[in-house]
Parts: sequence; C-alpha cells; structure tokens
Amino acid sequence: MKTYKGYRGGDTAQPAHITVHFESGCSYPLRHVVRHSKTGFNWGYGGSGSADTALSILTDCLGAELAGELYQAFKWNVVAAWGNEWEVTEDAIKEWADAVLKSYCQQ
Repeated sequence: MKTYKGYRGGDTAQPAHITVHFESGCSYPLRHVVRHSKTGFNWGYGGSGSADTALSILTDCLGAELAGELYQAFKWNVVAAWGNEWEVTEDAIKEWADAVLKSYCQQ
C-alpha cells in the first residue's frame, strides 16, 4: 500500500514536496502532472497548485483517465483542507473515489 505525504514550510510561498511511501520503506517523489500550475504543488486552498496536487496524486493512484475525471472534486473535498503537513493512504483515496463515483451514478 502507498501513503502520500506532503510537507511545506509555514510560508505557503515555500516549495511544497510530496513523496510516495511504500510499506517496505521505499519512497519516491511524486511526479508533477502539470495542467494548471507551472510552479509546482500546493494545497490548503482551491487554486492551481492544489489542482495539480490533486491531479498528480490521483494519476499516480488511480491512473490518468480516472484522475482527469475526479481531480477537481478531490481538490475541493480533500486537498483544499490540508495544512502544512499531511498524509493520505492509497486505500483512503480509493474509498473516496468509489464514494464519489457512486454519487455520480445516483444523479
């Protein structure tokens, strides 16, 4: 299982870093999928940095097609609420995605 962890200093202008961790102890930096923010990841608000954070995490976790459908909702429901440090598991992301997709089907 993967765990996504983000960190930035107290100043939101500082670069934000996201790493992907495995239970084995291995990790790698999350690849920035650039769609809205050329300056990189961010979170805690509803802007372009948060959009790219959501898109990048979902692309890594769920694949590009599903990420493209869900990243704006993930940005508003999850990423916009994060503080300077956070972590979210792959399982939590998949549960969130399943719930959102079910709600789309009920509309």
